[in-house]
Amino acid sequence: MRKNLLLIFFISLFLGLELTAQTSELPLKLRVGTYNVGHFNQGRLGGFQGEGRIVQAELNNWRRWIGQQSLDIIGLNEWNLYFDKDSSFHATDELLKPYYSNIYFGTQNTWIYNGFASNFEIYNIHEEVWAGQYYAVIGEMRINGKIIHIISTHLPWQEQWHDQAVEDLIELLSGYEYFICLGDMNAKDENQLLFTKAGFNMANGGNMGWFPTSAQNTAASTYQGRENVNIDNIITSSNIKIMNVEVPYTGLNDLDHLPVMADVVITW
Repeated sequence: MRKNLLLIFFISLFLGLELTAQTSELPLKLRVGTYNVGHFNQGRLGGFQGEGRIVQAELNNWRRWIGQQSLDIIGLNEWNLYFDKDSSFHATDELLKPYYSNIYFGTQNTWIYNGFASNFEIYNIHEEVWAGQYYAVIGEMRINGKIIHIISTHLPWQEQWHDQAVEDLIELLSGYEYFICLGDMNAKDENQLLFTKAGFNMANGGNMGWFPTSAQNTAASTYQGRENVNIDNIITSSNIKIMNVEVPYTGLNDLDHLPVMADVVITW
């Protein structure tokens, strides 16, 4: 009887180890997004400009929207330290901490303030500077013994800086085995296609086509199919597939930028 019990134990242990090994090799799906929030003021400095009860109402709208998306990782551009012009509400405390335990922001420049939030711990947080106030926040997420680099970036639109920044970003990403790059690329369609030419996958301009995100320009023209207004994007390494891309109107920063959200499938 004792030998039979030991045999059953070792068989169960072996099967358990085998199942664990197989499970760890399965693809991992994450829901990720990037949003240029425009300082909560349609791209202008100073935070939300309302007064009185409308400030609390708008804060609730932002908090509700973030919670509804249930993103595993959210990249953020043009964040504002305070949500409102009177500095009554600390934006990170009010909007991100209710949902995320790991929040990382880079340098708080006047116009450019990037970061990301996740419920995965992300290590080795550092910055890569492009030009002017523009930069990327970079970290490492460790899963199944692999390092997945998470990047939140904002590239310069200025002609004298832009092309070099695209080139520098491609060079940076080419050094990573796995990466998810979130951000405002400020790029013409033809420049963003350089990412796919480099062998990367794109949410905006990839297999599902282009999605206008420069909402101010799109709304002013009343033409949804314009070129070069698809400036926010999610870019991944070739071993991370992109599906289910969405660029919704939010009722929050729709005159400035729209968010890009997608399912990413990490293959081993």
